[in-house]
Amino acid sequence: METKILEDIGLTKGEIKVYLALLELGSSTAGPIVNKSRVSPSKVYDILSRLIEKGIVSYIVKGKVKYFNAAAPERLLTFIGKRKEELNENEVKIREILPQLKLKQSKKEQKAEIFEGIRGIKTFFDMVYSECPNGGCVYAIGYPLLASKLFNAYFREFHQKKLKYKICAKIAYNYDAWFAKKREKRELCEQRYLPKGIATPAWIYFFGDVVGIITVTEEQKICFMIKNKEVAESYLNYFNLIWKQAIRTGK
Repeated sequence: METKILEDIGLTKGEIKVYLALLELGSSTAGPIVNKSRVSPSKVYDILSRLIEKGIVSYIVKGKVKYFNAAAPERLLTFIGKRKEELNENEVKIREILPQLKLKQSKKEQKAEIFEGIRGIKTFFDMVYSECPNGGCVYAIGYPLLASKLFNAYFREFHQKKLKYKICAKIAYNYDAWFAKKREKRELCEQRYLPKGIATPAWIYFFGDVVGIITVTEEQKICFMIKNKEVAESYLNYFNLIWKQAIRTGK
């Protein structure tokens, strides 16, 4: 059974093991839970306490002995609902203290960062809204097939959102990027293909003064970000040279 989704909603690996063990065991004392879940005996009570607090495990006492029960799987939806409420409340609180946090932020601007994993790379893309001026443009050179599979849904939403900021996009895809054809009619988005036989070793994505060099493989997903006006301008010059040689979509 794929358990990552349970991690995504906020359960730890230990909590998942204990909850799944209880689902199979039914009403049980701690001993069988330890054997079934293979968690440490020293940790099982702490894990059970957290699951009880989250509302997905309960217990009854029989003859001074606690018997634990897993809540019905549908209870996970209630747990998710509570998490959403907490996140909404925390968002309000964070917005209230943002001015104070900004005052504490170092005035010395960071010039380089590394973003790892799919979420990290999405964080880099989201910088467009703060770093690219309204009416500005996003440029991209190369876009591997694997990246399309991983980020396609994200970019559909991204494209709609950037339209609100009137941000255009100019993309030079790798020659074999057949999926670009599906996007030819997107508003404020111009696309071309790199000549056959020419492919970038990394996916280059830049806007404003920000440049991202992105590597997406099965083994590694990482983005090296540089914020520097001169570097961004040099990449724009490079892009314009590539753009002249690129093939218009549909040809």
